[in-house]
Amino acid sequence: MKAEEQTLLNETLVKVFKFTEEQVSGLYNADGDLIDLKIVTEADEKRYAKFNTEKQSQLDRGIKEGAQKIEKAIKDKYAIESDLIGIDLVDTIVLSKIEEATKGQTKDVTKHPDYIKLETSLDKKLKERDADWETKLSEREREFNKAKLFDKIKEKALLNLETRKPILPTDPRKAQVWKDTYLNELKNANYQESEDGPIVLDKEGGILKDTHGNKITFDEFEKSISDKYFDYQAAEQRSSSGNQQSSQAGSGGEPKTKDGCLERLRDPKITPEDRKKFTLLMDTLKD
Repeated sequence: MKAEEQTLLNETLVKVFKFTEEQVSGLYNADGDLIDLKIVTEADEKRYAKFNTEKQSQLDRGIKEGAQKIEKAIKDKYAIESDLIGIDLVDTIVLSKIEEATKGQTKDVTKHPDYIKLETSLDKKLKERDADWETKLSEREREFNKAKLFDKIKEKALLNLETRKPILPTDPRKAQVWKDTYLNELKNANYQESEDGPIVLDKEGGILKDTHGNKITFDEFEKSISDKYFDYQAAEQRSSSGNQQSSQAGSGGEPKTKDGCLERLRDPKITPEDRKKFTLLMDTLKD
């Protein structure tokens, strides 16, 4: 594993799973090779278990709150002052209606209009409450799965970006702002997980395609976002005609010194893109 890949993996594990330096170091052998991911899988299992616990807690709380609202509505409607709840409250109302029905010479209380009305109202409210909480839980689960998938997408995107050697400000904070802006735009897109890697989706949930109807891969989509925010270091040119090449670089290629960058920036015909590129490049060059 390359040093920069190891650093990126370590930073990701510390941020996502709150690993200590000791835990991270245990992933590698003396040669720096990755040998054990057991603590990563265990940490992910704990995180998922915590999510399920929180989901059940929310469901229980929602059921309780929904029941309390229904009970209050029933007490208000039938003018009952009681501390009873749930089935005990319903039994009390039913018994009172039986008594009223008996006095009115109606023997079958289940056919009494008030009983039927109460039973229908209660059943409807319970179904509405259950449907509302099922919707909320489904939405929460979708958000959790989306965040979990983006963790993988973020890791892949940063690795792709690193291979292109982007030109970043020398100030780490500014460099991080650029990366965060790039990641936020990636985060706004829709994805689907597959065995071959993430699939980019369009707004309707279909596979994202170009104007010719060809599928746009994740790497192509990610690079199109990356190109909006970053310029990249020029590849080293290697040739036997080194002196001639250096001369060409000085006149039309990439400047090799800060003075060279300043000279290019003084050009009144410089484009906004080149001005941005040479300003960033100047921060990475020696005097």
